[in-house]
Amino acid sequence: MDTVKDFAQILYYLTLSIAGPLALIEYFKAKYRDKRENEYKIYDELDNRFFEYQKLALEYYDLDILDVPNDDPSLSFDKKRKQEMVAYAILFSLFERAYLMFIHQPEEFQQRQWSGWKRFLNDFIRRQSVRAAWAHSKGTYDTNFQAFMAEKIAAIQVVPAPVPVAAPPTAPVPEALTVLHPPESPPLQPAAHTVA
Repeated sequence: MDTVKDFAQILYYLTLSIAGPLALIEYFKAKYRDKRENEYKIYDELDNRFFEYQKLALEYYDLDILDVPNDDPSLSFDKKRKQEMVAYAILFSLFERAYLMFIHQPEEFQQRQWSGWKRFLNDFIRRQSVRAAWAHSKGTYDTNFQAFMAEKIAAIQVVPAPVPVAAPPTAPVPEALTVLHPPESPPLQPAAHTVA
């Protein structure tokens, strides 16, 4: 009977030694998930407010409410250019939100959802005006998203290899102009010396 009791006690302590750390790990994982969810809720609320501000800036583009001031003489934006800048800023915000939502998701989910966003972004950033707008406003976005965008832009701005210059074609020389070489004459033999 004592052996069964001893065995049960050993099994009990062994179970505690395994279950205790596992429970602690799960607790810390849950705390981390809660922290991430709270951070995202705060980001989401602020981003929604910023999006509303951007729509207001798009509607009243003639006011000095953009991150590009009206009095900057080096930029000299016209009204359409300012509207374009605001529209790009709204789209950058959407891309940033998609990036932050999908980057921490499982790989399979990313393949289904994020891949379409990336394809759209790749096509979109090929435009010079988009890259110029990004250069003006990139400092206002998440730093990981900034690094992601920098990598994407660098990938499309790879300088193409120079095209080799072909040598000019050589035309065949007409037969009439061919220079004839005299036939080879036999080598000269030294003259024989005669003794007189």
